[in-house]
Amino acid sequence: MTTTKPSKRLRGSFKGIAVAAVTALSLSACAQTEAQDGAEEFNFVLANGAQVGTPHEAVQDRYLEMIEERTDGRVTFDRTDFEVLCSLDEIAECVSDGRADIGTTITDYTPHMLPSMSVTSIIGMNTDMQAAISAMYDVHNEYEPAKQDLEDNNLHLASAWPVGTLFLGSQEPVDNLDDVDGLQARAAGPVTQQVLQDAGMNISAITAAETYEALQRGVIDSVASALDFAVQYAVAEQAPYWTDPGLGQYTSYGMWWNKDAYESLPEDLQATVDEVTDELNYGEAMNAYNERIDEVCQSMIDSPDVENFDRWDDAEAERWNNDIGDRAEELWVDVVSEYNFENPDEYLAAYKEHYNAHESNDNVADGAAECVDRWQEQNG
Repeated sequence: MTTTKPSKRLRGSFKGIAVAAVTALSLSACAQTEAQDGAEEFNFVLANGAQVGTPHEAVQDRYLEMIEERTDGRVTFDRTDFEVLCSLDEIAECVSDGRADIGTTITDYTPHMLPSMSVTSIIGMNTDMQAAISAMYDVHNEYEPAKQDLEDNNLHLASAWPVGTLFLGSQEPVDNLDDVDGLQARAAGPVTQQVLQDAGMNISAITAAETYEALQRGVIDSVASALDFAVQYAVAEQAPYWTDPGLGQYTSYGMWWNKDAYESLPEDLQATVDEVTDELNYGEAMNAYNERIDEVCQSMIDSPDVENFDRWDDAEAERWNNDIGDRAEELWVDVVSEYNFENPDEYLAAYKEHYNAHESNDNVADGAAECVDRWQEQNG
């Protein structure tokens, strides 16, 4: 059991209750106690990178709640608020070095640590969200170089799930590939950005928090994002036209244990955590995600600002995917090679093998993509 000094834990100035909370947590990331019946109890600190109300918070919370319930409270979690303990681009490092015991963040924020987890960013490949979740889990438990990356970073994978279908939100309708040309947009992720630029988009380096004002001031006229971005950042107020161009998933969230914290659990509790982790990656993550997306979808349906929410016809979506071809894969290989990721083509082949094994028409679909039909039924 490791103890981290406050000087290492506090990176920045927090006021009021945040100071007290973080200082208290800094005394020990993991607290181990003994119950009256002699059974060991463990309390782990979460570095939270999922905003309130998002489907990513729902997946994260489902996992923690399932573990607490299955272990009869012998394993519990201190749930810190969004980015209070560590910033999004630091969370993986916080978990790795023991400032937190478990953490959640966007995988593209720390590609230097785990470049293999950015495979979801290959536009057009990951159209089955459940297959992507299960394949990511399988390949990081079976493909030795990916396992070694986790080991080298002192991490134990809980899950990685796509953020959801890529939508285009704009101030004017975007009905086809020709309409994409010339858009001034905000988008995240190097592969996604380049694919959009190849289609004629001009991508601006704007953070999520800056997007609303950038749209309002005319710096950009569109965004490429997941559906919850439209609601969470009130982007739909400034971009009233939303469409699914048929590109599928484009980035993912990751959740990891500090390896030492995970291994501090006795065998019986590790077995319970492993059981819950399997369930999360083979179905429960999608359930939690879709339950929250249902609320996001309803917000889109009820919004007085959304003028239209549709999807491209199949021929136009196929046209863009055909134009992309192998370009997204080539871009991904180039990006991960910059981080000295060895044999990316071999890893990609292993990932695809698992993805194909899990891909099925019977899988639960991304509720965000299905929200188009719901919106059209009520507003179209």
